[in-house]
Amino acid sequence: MRLLNTPPIQPVASAKLSLTDFIDPGTLQELQDSFTSFARLSMRVLDADGSPVTKPTNLPARAEADRAFEELTFTEREPDGSLRAPVTIGGIELGSIVVRPHQIEPDHGLLPEHRKRLLDVCERLGLDATDREVLLGAAEDAYAATTGASLGFIYLIANSIAQLCYEQHQNRQRIRELRVLYELSTLLAAQANPQETLDTAANAVARVMDVKAVVIRLLRQGDDGRPELEARAVFGMDHQIADKGRTLVNKSELTRKALNGEMVYIADMTADARSYYPEDARRAGITSMLSTGLMVQDRGIGTIQLFTEQPRRFSGFEENLTRAIAQLLAASIHSAQLDAARRRNAALARQVELARGVQQRMLPRKSPSIPGVEIAASYVPSQDLGGDFYDFINLGNATGLAIGDAVGKGVAASLLMASVRASLRAHAHDLYDLDVVLDRVNRALFDDTLDNEFATLWYGTIDHATKRLTYCNAGHEPALLLRNGGVIPLDVGGLVVGVLSRTAYDKGVVDLEPGDAVLLYSDGVTDAMNEADQRFGRSQLEDALHAVGSMPTEQGVNHLLGRLRDHRGQRNANDDVTLVLVRVNE
Repeated sequence: MRLLNTPPIQPVASAKLSLTDFIDPGTLQELQDSFTSFARLSMRVLDADGSPVTKPTNLPARAEADRAFEELTFTEREPDGSLRAPVTIGGIELGSIVVRPHQIEPDHGLLPEHRKRLLDVCERLGLDATDREVLLGAAEDAYAATTGASLGFIYLIANSIAQLCYEQHQNRQRIRELRVLYELSTLLAAQANPQETLDTAANAVARVMDVKAVVIRLLRQGDDGRPELEARAVFGMDHQIADKGRTLVNKSELTRKALNGEMVYIADMTADARSYYPEDARRAGITSMLSTGLMVQDRGIGTIQLFTEQPRRFSGFEENLTRAIAQLLAASIHSAQLDAARRRNAALARQVELARGVQQRMLPRKSPSIPGVEIAASYVPSQDLGGDFYDFINLGNATGLAIGDAVGKGVAASLLMASVRASLRAHAHDLYDLDVVLDRVNRALFDDTLDNEFATLWYGTIDHATKRLTYCNAGHEPALLLRNGGVIPLDVGGLVVGVLSRTAYDKGVVDLEPGDAVLLYSDGVTDAMNEADQRFGRSQLEDALHAVGSMPTEQGVNHLLGRLRDHRGQRNANDDVTLVLVRVNE
């Protein structure tokens, strides 16, 4: 007998293979029992280490089963006495196995040569005719295979062949499925943008699935805020007809099922009550439809629809292949969308970086030089772009000091901050009356911004000769004057700029003395939170200002920032932090 030559199996390291890893133990037991009953030979199935896989055959029980099976399958016996077992898969007959008996004597089931030997023995023993018949009958019963055992054995062979054919059929389908998915994934990987991906996919799916038309729809928010499916790729159908399904999310239960990942089938789009546009389907020349969702992490991002020209019932394999294609397509679309979003984010990040550079350049590069006065400042944004700013303005015999905070964060706040700074610089050079300066800044900002866009602003000037500080506070945190161990808030002024078109501003005047220190700060300092949700607050800021003492202003600013970091701990800053420290030397 020629053994089947199979390629060697490479077992997984530390894994022990067994017969039962490939063949069900029940099948092995049936094979052993059938062969034993049919061939009248003892048979056992052993594992690789010699241990039995099957139980010993129960011969009496098997004989009884064979007799019952013979009675049940009597109709399978052909007119010439042969036995027939069909090979079927899914109710479809692929062929059959037919067993025909040898030519035997009419009276006995023994072969002629075997009968002659037994008769010779009987003659030498001197047995009469009756005894010879008894001996021949016993030989028949002992050695002839029963019809039931024979039929059972060929049925077992037929079933095994059918199983092999089915597995081969399944393997061919899997190979075809893998080939289709590989081909589709190769095509999709070559596309550079989401729309090219969709168009390529629609064309490829129509070809590999042999359908007339393919429509790929993606979920989006409609103009009325409700979800809708928009036809983004159409192959084999007029785009206007395909796009009529835009509102089906709210109308069609079948569409909602598809978006939940279910397989939806309509045998005849022109006659089915669930079809919303039967006339359009008839005009487009389509009949059957198969649809399922494009799923990403159990969430539908769209659907794929396959349309056929003739009525067609899709097989289970075709449904599975459509579902696999939908999964591949969903992953490809999602990946393309993520790539596009990354490119947009990268472009935005470059723009933000450029804007951040512009904003940094707006801040003074160095502190002004005022005889007898020392100034230091620091700005720490909480994001790449912030809404805080400080500024020093050269007014000839005086220097302007400004600190402001535009509402919000990010790009909008930075643009608003730039507008406030530009307006302040424009009016500060023409006017010395601070109340008039802030009034004009307020009107300019009100005219150019929305109702929810405003800024706080503290602005003051120091006369170089007299050291007189004239200031006006437009809704900002009041500057703190440290004098002789006490803290005086400099809060004279008015409302924030940009809210009302007309508002009055007052100005305050302070004659600075040697040893005085003035701290300008933004609310990001006092509103800083620690891990226990406690604010840094005004009292801690005043305490820190006292601790600055006679430190140089640069050192004093660093000390204040250190106290703020100690308070915040591991918690990130939630707002910009701006400090300007002014000291009048002794």
